Amino acid sequence: MMRLRRTLPHLLGLMSPFAVWAQTAALQLDEINVSARHREERVQEVPISLVVVDAAQFGGAGLDTMNALAARIPGLTLSAPNPRYAAYGIRGLGSSSANDGLDGSVALFSDGVYLGRQGMSLQDLGDIERVEVLRGPQGTLYGKNATAGAINILSRAPSFVSEGSAEVSMGQDGLRQYRASLSGPLIDEVLAGRLSLYDAARDGAIENRYSGRAVAGEDRQGGRGQLLWEPNEFFSARLIGEYAVQDESAVLVASNLSAVTRQRAAFVGYSPLPVDPYALRVDHDEANRLETRQRGLTLLLDNHLDHGITLSSISGYRDWAYDSKSDADSMALSIARSAVDIDHRQFSQELRLAQTLDEKFDYVLGLYYLRQRFQRQSDVRFGPDAAAFFLGDRAELTSLGVTPGMVPSTLLQGAHQDIRGEQKSDSQAVFGQFTWSPSERLAITPGLRYTRERKRGRITRSVDGLAPLGSDLVSQLGGTLLRDVALGGQYLRRNSIEEHNLSGQLAISYQLTDAVTGYANWSRGYKAGGINLEVTGQRVPPTFGPERATSMEVGFKSRWWQERLLVDMAFYQTDVDDYQALSNSKAVDDLSPPLRDSLINVGKVRLRGVELDSRVLLSGHWQWHLAAALSDARYRSFENAPCAPQSAALSCDLSGKRLFNAPQWSAATGLNYQRPLVLGLALFGALDYSWRSGSYGVLERGAGSYQPAYGLTDLRIGIGRIDQQWALELWAKNLFDQDYASAVYATLGSGDYGVLPGPQRSLGMTWRAQY
Repeated sequence: MMRLRRTLPHLLGLMSPFAVWAQTAALQLDEINVSARHREERVQEVPISLVVVDAAQFGGAGLDTMNALAARIPGLTLSAPNPRYAAYGIRGLGSSSANDGLDGSVALFSDGVYLGRQGMSLQDLGDIERVEVLRGPQGTLYGKNATAGAINILSRAPSFVSEGSAEVSMGQDGLRQYRASLSGPLIDEVLAGRLSLYDAARDGAIENRYSGRAVAGEDRQGGRGQLLWEPNEFFSARLIGEYAVQDESAVLVASNLSAVTRQRAAFVGYSPLPVDPYALRVDHDEANRLETRQRGLTLLLDNHLDHGITLSSISGYRDWAYDSKSDADSMALSIARSAVDIDHRQFSQELRLAQTLDEKFDYVLGLYYLRQRFQRQSDVRFGPDAAAFFLGDRAELTSLGVTPGMVPSTLLQGAHQDIRGEQKSDSQAVFGQFTWSPSERLAITPGLRYTRERKRGRITRSVDGLAPLGSDLVSQLGGTLLRDVALGGQYLRRNSIEEHNLSGQLAISYQLTDAVTGYANWSRGYKAGGINLEVTGQRVPPTFGPERATSMEVGFKSRWWQERLLVDMAFYQTDVDDYQALSNSKAVDDLSPPLRDSLINVGKVRLRGVELDSRVLLSGHWQWHLAAALSDARYRSFENAPCAPQSAALSCDLSGKRLFNAPQWSAATGLNYQRPLVLGLALFGALDYSWRSGSYGVLERGAGSYQPAYGLTDLRIGIGRIDQQWALELWAKNLFDQDYASAVYATLGSGDYGVLPGPQRSLGMTWRAQY
C-alpha cells in the first residue's frame, strides 16, 4: 500500500485542487455555504437535494461553461443544438426551448434574476462565486415557479480589498481563452467596483466537404461590471451590468436520413454523405451562421431594519437577440435556406421581507412580477433544386417517366415563406415560508405560493414570390400539391390564456446525531400553460395546459471521520400531470406536411430515483469525490403519442417507456492531489470521470435519435504557488477521445435527424495568476 501511494503521484502527474488547496495539518473538508433559502447556511442544513459548485472548483476543474458543469452533476442534463433550442433537465424532467412558447421546467437564475430563455445561460462562467443546483419542484422561495428544479448562478461581488486575477488557456483546434477580473475600493469602505472580462474562441472541428472549410467553431466575448455601495452597516446596493456576444457556426451532422429523403436525393442525382456523425463531415452549399447578444442590468438592495428584519429588492432587465442563417436542407443542393431572428426582452421585480424572531422562528415573504416580450421572424427561401427534390418520391410522376429536367424550377424557386410569432406574458406571485424549530434538533418548514399568469400570442404565415403555374404535365399534376405541402397557405392565429395556481411545500428536518441530519419534504410545483408558437394542424391544439409536479423526498446529510467524509443521499418520487413536451409528427397524408416542434401535454409522468453525493479527504494530499444518480423517469399515461417516423401508425402508446433526454444512470467521480514542494511551490493535479447511460434525444424515438452510453475522462497536471499566486497546468479533456452526441434534433424531413457531436479529445495548457 505504501509503495502504491508513492507510485500513483508519478503515474498520474498529480491532480489539481478540486476545492481549496488542502493543507497537511488541516485534515478536514472545507465548509460550503449557500444562500438557496435566501440566508447564508451550510449545505448540510438545507432539507433538499442540493449540489453546489464553488469558485475554487471552476478554475481547478476547467468548468467554464454550463455544458461542462452539467457533465459533472449526475441527474442534470443539458441538450443545446444551439442557444435557441437549449433544454435543461433535472431528474429526467425538462423541456426544450425549440418552441418559443414554452417555459423551461428548470428555472434558471443569474444573481437572483430569472432568465426567460434557457439559452441565456450559455455564456462563459467566468468570475463566478458558485452555482447552486436545487433538485425537485421549487416555488416558495424564488420569483419564478419550477417543476423540475432550479439553478442559481451567483457572480463574485466587488471587494473592498484590492484583488485581481488573469487566466490564459491555449489548446488544440486553435483554442484561445482569456479571462481577467479586477476589484477593489473606489471610496474606502463605502464604494467598491469589480470588472470581469472574457474572450474565448476555437476553430471548427467539422469539415464542410462542399467548401473545404472547417465549420462549427466558437467565438464568444463578454464582460460584467459591478458597483457595491455600503454607506453604513445596515444598507447595501449592488449594481450589475452584463454584456455577452456569440458569433458561431451552428452545424448538425446527420444521424439518420429517411427513405423518402434518400429517394428524393436519388431522383435529382445527388449522393448524400454516408451517415456517420462522428466522421465530422457535412456537405452544405450555404453558410451556417449564428449570432446571439445579451445585455443585462441588475440592482440588488438589502436594508437591515430593527428587530432583525431585512427588506430586499431584486430588479432585473434582460434582452436577448438571436440571429441565425442556415442551410435548411443540409445538402449540397439549392433547396432551402432559412433565417431566424428573435428579440426577447424582460423586466422582473422581486421584493422579500425576512426576519428571525428568535432561535426558534424565522420567515421569508415575497412579491414577484415578471414581464416578458418576445418577437420572432422565421424566413425560408427556396432555390432551383427544391421543386425536383420534393417531387422525387411521387410515384405518379416517376411512373410517367418524369425526369428532374422536366420539373420546372419555378414551381418553388424564389418562393418565400415568412412565419412571425410574438408573445406578451405577465406573471405575478405572492410567496413565503417560515421555519419553526421547536427543539435544537427539529425544524419544520411550510411554504405557500400563489401565482397568476397571463399570456397573449400571435402567429402568422405568409407566402410570396411564386411564379404562375405552367401548362406542362408536371406543373398541372404536381404543382399545386407541391406548393401546399412545402409552403402552406396564409395563416393567422391569435390566442390568450390566464391561469391561477396555488402551490407549496412542507419540509421537516431532524438532527439524528451530531453527524447525521435526516429530512423529508413534500412539494408541489407548477409551470404555466401557454401558446403553441408554431403552425399547428388538426392533431395539435393551439394552446397547451399547465404542468404540475408533486414530489416526495426523504434523505440524509452526514459528516463522518472527524469531518473528513461527507455523504448525502436522497430518495424521491415525483408525479407530473400534463407534462409539456415537444413532438415531431409525420404527415397525416400526402396533402399535409410533417409537424415539427409542436407542443403537447402528456397525461402523466412519474420520476423515481436515488441520488448520492460524497467527498472524502483521504490524506493531506488526496481527496476523492463520488456522485451518482438513478433516475427512472417514465410516461405513466401516453396512449396517443406520436410514432417514430419509420412506423406505419400515426399514434403509438408510449406508456411505461422512459422519457427522452433522461439517462437512467449517471455518475461522476474524481481524484485530486496536491503536494507541497520547496520554495513555496506545490505539485497538483486531478483525474475526473463522468458517465451517462443511453437515452433517446427526441420524444418520438426515431431511428438516429438514440444516444448510447458514454463516459468522459479529464486529466490535469500542474505546478504553482501554494498560496495560489500563480499556477501552470497541462490538461486533457475527453482523454480517450470518446464519440458521443451532446444533442439530437429533427431536421428537414420526417425521419431525418441530426446530432451535435460532443467535443473530441483536446490537449492544452492554462496559466492563471491572482493577487
